[in-house]
Amino acid sequence: MRCIESVVKEGIENGVYPGAVVLIGTRDEILFLKAFGKESPERHAKAVSIDTVYDLASLTKVVAVLPAVMLLMSQGKLSLGDPVYLYLNEFSNRKQITIFHLVTHSSGMPPYSTAWKKLSGEALLKHLLFTNPELKPGKAFQYSCINFIILKAIIERISGIPFEVFVNDRIFLPLGMNSTGFLPDINTLFVAPTCKREGEFLKGKPDDELAYYLGGVSGNAGCFSSAEDLYRLLKGLEEGLLFPRSIYELFTREIVEFGGIKTHLGWRMPDFSGSSGDTIDRSAYGHTGFTGTSIWVDPKSSLRVIFLSNRTRLRRRSTIPMMQSIRRRLHNTVFQY
Repeated sequence: MRCIESVVKEGIENGVYPGAVVLIGTRDEILFLKAFGKESPERHAKAVSIDTVYDLASLTKVVAVLPAVMLLMSQGKLSLGDPVYLYLNEFSNRKQITIFHLVTHSSGMPPYSTAWKKLSGEALLKHLLFTNPELKPGKAFQYSCINFIILKAIIERISGIPFEVFVNDRIFLPLGMNSTGFLPDINTLFVAPTCKREGEFLKGKPDDELAYYLGGVSGNAGCFSSAEDLYRLLKGLEEGLLFPRSIYELFTREIVEFGGIKTHLGWRMPDFSGSSGDTIDRSAYGHTGFTGTSIWVDPKSSLRVIFLSNRTRLRRRSTIPMMQSIRRRLHNTVFQY
């Protein structure tokens, strides 16, 4: 475990993030759980604890949106092959795009949108739902936050309730994830701050621009959680506590390929240039978040690594290469066995 601690502490010493929490476990037990550093670089800042709640950024896609899609699938309320226009009238002129395309980032939708600079709330959401694809659906992999904003809208149209209520009542609370959700109460939870926006360091509000200007609840980002809560999520989904395990295994084991890029359904596959490291089994699945968060799971050994930090509290872009290096080396130390 000394190697693990050394790698994580290096990130603090080099100013990549002020603090972090690392959880390593199997399907049956937590093997390692430790907090490092502080919530911010200020001299009198609070020390991070294992209960610290972090802005998950794009982990929102696999922590909130995908389980919601899986749950609706298990209830017979949607299918991956369904065209999006069956659920969203806004897609009546893009009938070729399916839920499968959104989940696998093969819809051809743009990676992101700068519309948040001029729009917010419902006006911003409407703009995103009417955004046209850049590429032909099903022909190429193009990671897009807009895909999961659309999926959130579909979940709300089907369920008839706000997305944050749906995932809280149907997913998080049933699994005992009491520190997970959108727009967390900073008076009752220890929430790590992120970037500065509109004159304040964000605490309990999304670091991601689209999620922030959509009002704090989005499908691409905006969910907050703790390491142990994320462990509970993985364990609960693997054990079929919310829906049959076969559905979760479909999303995490199935491999599809678009333009030479292989991926699972929503979850990503190992990539030597990415965050998973060099030693992880090629059947593994995982995802990262812009704020300095990640999850990687090796189904063969059942090992999983949950890494949470608030990298963007220090710098938003210049530390990305170092963050990736730390993730790779951390995962190498765990998955080599």
